Amino acid sequence: MTPSIPTTTVVTGHPARLGVSTISFRHRPLREALRLISATGAWEIDLGAIPAVTEHVPVPFDGDPGEYAGLLREAGLTCGAVNADPGDLNDPGLTGDELFSTVDPLAELAAALGAALIVPAGRADDVPFVDHEADLTRIAGNLQLISRVCAARGVRLLVEVLHHRRYVHTVAVADDLLTRCDPDSFGVLFDVSHVVASAEDPIAWARRLGDRIERVHLRDAVPGNLNLSLGAGEVDLAGVLATLESQGFTGTYVLELETHDVAEADREADVARSLALVGSHLGAAATA
Repeated sequence: MTPSIPTTTVVTGHPARLGVSTISFRHRPLREALRLISATGAWEIDLGAIPAVTEHVPVPFDGDPGEYAGLLREAGLTCGAVNADPGDLNDPGLTGDELFSTVDPLAELAAALGAALIVPAGRADDVPFVDHEADLTRIAGNLQLISRVCAARGVRLLVEVLHHRRYVHTVAVADDLLTRCDPDSFGVLFDVSHVVASAEDPIAWARRLGDRIERVHLRDAVPGNLNLSLGAGEVDLAGVLATLESQGFTGTYVLELETHDVAEADREADVARSLALVGSHLGAAATA
């Protein structure tokens, strides 16, 4: 059962550092999702471009970036990141030309929106295409290619290194991948729910990652289930936020509420509740 706290249509605490992913309203048309996010008082979004999750941005992308920029202006929002799935980065059948042709239009969109580009690390399966060593080496190489494509567009690449439902789904493997990549080539997108769903300790890993964390996604989870509303799982939200704040994190906390325990009709209220909850924890961390 979703915890109940007073709801509000205005973000409290630190509004400039709280955002909402359009994935939180993944079943709504993009214009409606943006309107609902704007109504909460949040200023910043992540724009979903993951075909298996939402149709807000189709992939491959051949649309007009200016059209998306116009929708954001209409809603009074900014975009911090385009959250995309460019393909299975450990697939030996994915050529560099194919990856470029998918990533470059997404990077162009991100550039037009003044946003970063988020990508995951590997396919949605924990079984390697070849073997563990070959697959990690291929993912690292493809991330370097994506980083170069982004750099050519003036876009920062962020990688969701650990993803509970993808090949890199444990801290040990995520750390191994990071050692294979130039630390300057991308930042880490830290999704708390994926860490907890993989039965890992998000506070300990956040401390080790330090300033490599450049953006944070928030949702609740228990081991094996990452689709819970905030307060319904085992994420120590106050502890995670306090840890990140204490080590100098200055980026945005984004609600990515792809939750399965909230009715569609209750989604707006739950986003507002969650923003208030995160804002209160950030306020407490600031005065600790």
